[in-house]
Amino acid sequence: MNNNLLELLACPECGSADLALLPEDILACSSCAARYPVLNGIPHMLPAHLAATLQQKNAYLERLMAAMRQGKDLRDRSSPELDRFMWEHHLYNWGKEVIYSDSKAAEIFADYAEKGARGLCRFLQERAGGVRGKRLLYVGSGNDRLVSLPLEQAGAFVVNLDVVSDSLEDLRGAGAQNCVCGDARQLPFRAEAFDVVFSKGSIHHSQPVAEPLRSMARVVKRGGHIIVAEPSKYMLSRLPRFLLPAGLGYPTPYEDAISAGEVMRILAKEGISRFKLATLTHAPPGIPAPIARLWERFGKAMPWLFKRFAFEFMVYGRSV
Repeated sequence: MNNNLLELLACPECGSADLALLPEDILACSSCAARYPVLNGIPHMLPAHLAATLQQKNAYLERLMAAMRQGKDLRDRSSPELDRFMWEHHLYNWGKEVIYSDSKAAEIFADYAEKGARGLCRFLQERAGGVRGKRLLYVGSGNDRLVSLPLEQAGAFVVNLDVVSDSLEDLRGAGAQNCVCGDARQLPFRAEAFDVVFSKGSIHHSQPVAEPLRSMARVVKRGGHIIVAEPSKYMLSRLPRFLLPAGLGYPTPYEDAISAGEVMRILAKEGISRFKLATLTHAPPGIPAPIARLWERFGKAMPWLFKRFAFEFMVYGRSV
């Protein structure tokens, strides 16, 4: 594990930055005695109540799949925290299965992902005044090498965070340097640790969204930048699902689309200001290529007219 990464970490249980790396690859918190394993260079900084359930993962996912086949209620209302956590693992496995087994899904996903990644990297570079030498936190990174690796190559110190460790293993295998397994609602980092904190399509998975947004605001330094990219609540409800192969756009019971206004209201209460609203992608995935190209062209040429028809928005703000 990179020593520069250790300098940024904090205990998600008590918030203390007094962490020591023990010889057996365990991070120990001196304040509350919590311990976190470092596996394949990835610190596993999950809150204790989530980490304790990982041994149940395979059995839980088997029960979930059985419930899906039988058409039963898929939400375990007796343990919503554990259920949400396990759904994220299921969603990652499901997504990989669909993309690897369906060539049309793979093509749609690749085109959509590459377009969004280019737009986000370009927007981030412009707003942050370049990223070389800066510390960036990617919240809910999954295995998104299309964003993480170009930013690293541009000279940024990028930390990728996700609640699903398997996705981070894949990202590390692709060459990403710094990955941390943790919950976006209890980010395991010191206050004001990062110059830029950003997310892409992950915050709506973590309801209520005020919790991850507050956590993001806590770890960005004063004068630093926050960027939140999310599917538009207006467009998501009108997405023509029949255009997508089965499995793409697959929702969990814990997902709920959010609006740009909601994001700005929450962040404003946490000391974020100078908001700007931009578009990441105009055309939803699965739209036939000629229509998508026209949609994107009109969106860029007349943003004032096509803003409400954009598939993904970006909220940008500065910490004060």
